[in-house]
Amino acid sequence: MASSRGRHVAIVGAGVIGLSCALEIRRRGFEVTVVEQGTRAGEATWAAAGVVAPHHYGATPGPLYELLRRSHALYPAFVQSLSRRSLDWHENGTMAIARTKAEAEELEARVHWLNHAGYSAQLLTRSTLSELEPLCDGAFESAAFFAGDAHVDPRLLGLALKETVLQEGVQICFGALVERIETMGSAVSGLSLSGADHILPAEAVVLAAGAWSAGLAPGFRLPVRPAKGQMCAVKTGGLRRPVQYPEGVMIPRTGDLMAVGATVEDVGFDLRINPDAISEVRAAAAGVVSVVADAEIVETWLGFRPRTADGFPVVGQSVVDGLVVSTGHDTKGIALAPVTAKLVADLVCDRHVDPLLTPFSPERFS
Repeated sequence: MASSRGRHVAIVGAGVIGLSCALEIRRRGFEVTVVEQGTRAGEATWAAAGVVAPHHYGATPGPLYELLRRSHALYPAFVQSLSRRSLDWHENGTMAIARTKAEAEELEARVHWLNHAGYSAQLLTRSTLSELEPLCDGAFESAAFFAGDAHVDPRLLGLALKETVLQEGVQICFGALVERIETMGSAVSGLSLSGADHILPAEAVVLAAGAWSAGLAPGFRLPVRPAKGQMCAVKTGGLRRPVQYPEGVMIPRTGDLMAVGATVEDVGFDLRINPDAISEVRAAAAGVVSVVADAEIVETWLGFRPRTADGFPVVGQSVVDGLVVSTGHDTKGIALAPVTAKLVADLVCDRHVDPLLTPFSPERFS
């Protein structure tokens, strides 16, 4: 791919990953069209929790932690670069609760290696936990505070990204189903859309269709599957910051709401909300914050996380020249958006491959 400006880039998927990539590529002077099968910006994005942390959801020392750490450092500037300021963005840390001895050992080990890596993490006594988060009144073996963690409302982030990319000249085609990524010889040539009588031409394509990405990979294996997650919002205020525990997470939202989730289900694209699953989600949260037990449920929802077998995202140049893959972020799509956008734009615009991308390359499945 040449690096001359004015080329057309097509992006499949208008979630936080697709729109972040679109914004970064557009800001480097390229024409960008985003194609989204849904009618809003983001599927998994709309359903996400929104925690932004280098140790997010079980990341351990190694490449994934380094990717998350770099993205975490980029986040404040990323948020400031968007047109909408009310993103419910907070940099006031997160709590973690362990309720069994095995969970406590894992949490204490996490605090140890994060401190060794230079990231602020501390174990808490019961009294310190109560001072930092008075609503945490359940039984626990161990607790920790990660002062550098942050969180954002994913829905507001998705809306802000959509508004910003449109203002900067990106075209978004909602309700457009991609039937095929077209190739000519060994290179990508564009997108074939359902119901269209012509191909949308593109010199480069970014495949960022989340859990739907696998079926669009032309001629190579992309084993990304949907992991269903069900969540709810309850009417109760007072939580100061996200509280993580082995079964899920609670996140404060504006309007005296708390998001509570989530299930992890390998059931394909099952669109049903299961009341029993929501009850289990709430019960697990109530074991940590008891007021959740009697709080009114004001909304339930689900999303499909794009998951890989090794838990790593898939970001990199594919075997098809000009086709860059950016999917498989699982529970970490919100947290990884800024760094993914930068690394993908480096590939698309300048053919630069950051060494950090090696463990996340699509080639690992060949």
